[in-house]
Amino acid sequence: MGPKRTPEETAELRESLIEHGLRLVHREGAATLTMRALAAEARCSVGLPYKVFENREAVVRALVHEEFRRLMAALERWIAEAGESAVGKNLGRYARLVLGSPAVALATDLGHDPSLAHTVEETATETGVVPALEDAVRRYLEAEKRFDRLAPEVDEGAYAFLIAGAVHNLLMSGEAYPKPEMERIEQLLQLAARPLVRRSPRG
Repeated sequence: MGPKRTPEETAELRESLIEHGLRLVHREGAATLTMRALAAEARCSVGLPYKVFENREAVVRALVHEEFRRLMAALERWIAEAGESAVGKNLGRYARLVLGSPAVALATDLGHDPSLAHTVEETATETGVVPALEDAVRRYLEAEKRFDRLAPEVDEGAYAFLIAGAVHNLLMSGEAYPKPEMERIEQLLQLAARPLVRRSPRG
């Protein structure tokens, strides 16, 4: 038996296995994700992933958490860029960030596996990603109002509810509601933004 890993080494191993797991799923699909396949992808012994993850479901939780973390970090960067480009264009970028996110692709793919669907749904709830999507739009609009780029009567919370809700509907509806092309979605959001924008900025 070799020396026990330090907490730092265990954290590094976990991060490495998560990256290998994400590559595996994005390349070959959720059905390929097994502990053995993860070990093969990471080029390690079959037993090594079990040193970090109890089972396949624990791996799935880690992958979904990581991708949602990355999505929320991308949204934070988007909010920080308020004041740049047109408001409608920025809202279109929000839709592109969310709808094109690897997190969404991962959750959708994993969710199609009946044995993993509950784990994915439970993990999404744990991360708080759905309310975070609406909160990001609200915070973005609040920032634009501070830059004096929105009409003073705009209710940021109401528009965040509508915009994030529309994008979330596109995420969840699947084939029941055919998704428009991304260019059309961006065009629609630019049109929706017109009533929000201040017509004659102060100064």
